[in-house]
Amino acid sequence: MMENSIGKRVKTLRIDRRMTLAELGEKANLSTSYLSQIERDRTNPSLTTLMNIAKSLNVEPRYFFESGDDTTLVVQNGQDRQPGILSPEMVYFTLSPEDSGSKLRVYRVVIQPHSQLQEFDPYSGEEMCFVLSGQLTVVVGDETHVLKAGDSIHYDALLLHDWSNQGDQPCELIWSRASY
Repeated sequence: MMENSIGKRVKTLRIDRRMTLAELGEKANLSTSYLSQIERDRTNPSLTTLMNIAKSLNVEPRYFFESGDDTTLVVQNGQDRQPGILSPEMVYFTLSPEDSGSKLRVYRVVIQPHSQLQEFDPYSGEEMCFVLSGQLTVVVGDETHVLKAGDSIHYDALLLHDWSNQGDQPCELIWSRASY
């Protein structure tokens, strides 16, 4: 059975691979002290850091999030896809089962031209957006990013953030949220 925390999973896998903290740190380009903090659950690594660790340990990043349950979750086209409303100009469609118990949620979002959703409620987790069409302006903290089709952004959900579509066409994007 798998350990629950990411840190314990990193440590167990590192030991199984007969690697020292220093060896893993060198392969993942991370300091030994930072890896130690991760393994002792003193800090949560970013998704990018976790991907580097996974690559260094020769596993897929999902290894650190799997529950050990081999259930595959599928949402069929047209199934449970009633639109949710973020604002009158922004609707979303669930792409991942809401009742799965997973900490990861994925949505398709459509934002009408010249509309804005101000300051999502911060939470402990991460968000990622991938723009399918149109233009998305994302403000994270004091930084403003203008994204076009094919662009993506990933940020800590504890930071104040908001989205807007300042263009003349609807913006469609894939939005994923992972809560800790």
